Amino acid sequence: MKRNTLFLSGAVLAVTTSLLTGCASGTQLSTTRTFEVTLTNLTSTADSSGQPFSPPIFVTHDATTKLWELNGTASLGIQNIAETGSRAAQVSALQPLANTSVLSMETPLSSPLRPGASVTVRVKVDAAHPYLSHAWMLERTNDAFGGQDRIDLFPQEGTRTYELVGLDAGTEVNNEKRGFLGSLGGGNARDPENGLIRLHEGITGRGDAPLSWSWGDPVARVTITPVDAA
Repeated sequence: MKRNTLFLSGAVLAVTTSLLTGCASGTQLSTTRTFEVTLTNLTSTADSSGQPFSPPIFVTHDATTKLWELNGTASLGIQNIAETGSRAAQVSALQPLANTSVLSMETPLSSPLRPGASVTVRVKVDAAHPYLSHAWMLERTNDAFGGQDRIDLFPQEGTRTYELVGLDAGTEVNNEKRGFLGSLGGGNARDPENGLIRLHEGITGRGDAPLSWSWGDPVARVTITPVDAA
């Protein structure tokens, strides 16, 4: 077991890599690889009600495709995920790229991923489409989300485990007020912010949201395992 502490696009706290035995150096890889990806919601603690995650989107793609980037401007797709939990705009933006820039797209779940729960999907990569990206909302916020951007899976010979931090889409002010934060009831109006994607400070108590909705990083764990032979 080898543990490396990395900071990938500012969104990953750490990654643990467990190399498979019996893989000779220089082994030729098959044209397409299949990986099992498990997302676990870590926001539940003894003194916190945590943050449900919106149904996630997982995409494998080439170098020309990008879901989001730290210190970049959120796309319409990421804005919708981070503010409302809806992945429909992101799916629509990616569908025309299918079979060219995008190799596979998975949209599991139709209801939130509760604190402590996990969801698993299978994705495919190849040499031309080696990257995995994904995103989902921390639902009891104005515009917090989580995910990974362009994780290179080709080639990968073992299991990787990533711990992820909460991100701020920079599209809506974190006012934490009733009427602007749907989880509080009373509507989900927008309080626009022309900001950049950055690390999220959590729930601060500045508005109506209870502090029990806040979190400590990491907010999620992602485990990626090859399920076919190299």
